[in-house]
Amino acid sequence: MEISLKMSKNWIVQIILVVNILIFCGLRSAAREKKAKCPTCKDIVEAFKKGKDNTEKSNFGGGNTAWEERKLGSYANSETRLVEILDGLCDESASECHAMVEDQEEALEEWWFDHQFKSNDMKTWFCIDKLKVCCPDGTYGKDCTECSGGKENPCNGHGECKGDGTREGTGKCSCDSGYEGDLCDECADLYFEEQDEDSKTKCTACHESCADGCSGSSEKDCEKCKEGWDMTDEDGCKDKNECDEEDKCEGGKYCVNNPGSYKCEACDDSCEGNCTGEGLKDVLNVPAVMSRMRKRDVDECAENSTICENGKFCDNTPGSHVCRACHSACETCIGEGSQGCMKCNTGYKMAENECKDEDECSSGDHQCDPDSETCRNMPGSFTCDCRKGFRRDGDKCIKKKGKKTAQKDTKKTEEQALEDDLTKGNYYSQLQMKLGSVLYAVFFACVVAAVLKRSRLAIVVLTLVYACILWCLRR
Repeated sequence: MEISLKMSKNWIVQIILVVNILIFCGLRSAAREKKAKCPTCKDIVEAFKKGKDNTEKSNFGGGNTAWEERKLGSYANSETRLVEILDGLCDESASECHAMVEDQEEALEEWWFDHQFKSNDMKTWFCIDKLKVCCPDGTYGKDCTECSGGKENPCNGHGECKGDGTREGTGKCSCDSGYEGDLCDECADLYFEEQDEDSKTKCTACHESCADGCSGSSEKDCEKCKEGWDMTDEDGCKDKNECDEEDKCEGGKYCVNNPGSYKCEACDDSCEGNCTGEGLKDVLNVPAVMSRMRKRDVDECAENSTICENGKFCDNTPGSHVCRACHSACETCIGEGSQGCMKCNTGYKMAENECKDEDECSSGDHQCDPDSETCRNMPGSFTCDCRKGFRRDGDKCIKKKGKKTAQKDTKKTEEQALEDDLTKGNYYSQLQMKLGSVLYAVFFACVVAAVLKRSRLAIVVLTLVYACILWCLRR
């Protein structure tokens, strides 16, 4: 009974020892695997190229590799030069870099002596094919699967594929500002769809005054106005001047209107009480002589008709003037709004003393495909929107793929993955049986070495082999 109990205790101690060894080895392996990432490998490749360039120009007083080969014999491709390059690959604090270089020193030597003459693409050979920590651009994950939207143009060029170029990530798209959807092919809220100079679809931000959606980039295209803007029939969302309201700011401050809001600024130090604006000229309580001086304002706009540049008109203010931008319908103007236009921009025409938008959709002066697109008028222009059931593909609208077809493709992929897993499971079971037989033979050889020679190395190997045998039996 006592012998049986002692054997059980010894067995438990041995199991605990083996478990601790396995945990230690697993943690160390995981730590090494964590260090062996794609960014570190890319940094090593770039540092290797720089080291090669530096040694070409600076070592032994030579000016180039040809000079070195002629004067110094084999230095250009020597181990001496390789050692110099390896010494400068990592910064002192880059522990991941040092660990990878130490682990892959033989691979770097193989590249230096055998492969650099066959191909200059060290990244593909070292990071993708040899270490398998990176993937080609446009792919991701352990099997280098194509990113969403394809490896040639991931996420339709409007986002970033998660894990692109690495053995990590999900391959899903992280869309740029203004885009959404699984393939970043849809416009986000407060953005509208239009075509760029190359007839490619892009998402452009609505005007700052828009609260919901919009059909164009101007304030007239808003579906609804934000707070601080008022909807008007003529100008769309028009800025509300909060400073017209009385007592908007407390004493000693004046109101400054901003697009969609306002702010209160402190009066000038010379002011006695309140003021209406910045500086001395806007003081309310000043001596009568200052009031008379203020009335003698000079109209700079009347004196100089060219005081403002093209595309702007002059607006006289007390003691000064302001050059304000013409309305979007105007090429040149003398006042605000479309009524102040002197000449209309392209897409507008003069009617009833103002520049009005030409509706290309109503007149038929557009190039939209009647079968797949609908024309949408825009201020000074037009755009072609895809009809329901179609989606934009370059400069054309094509029919959308049905959900049922996509579901069938997904189901086939899942079934194939399950079949592959079952095949792999049978393969690994047979492999473990063969490995167990080999481990038993190595185990007994280590026992003999440990007993006869008392070798520490044999004892360590014996422990590891014993752990592997237990693992195989557990399976």
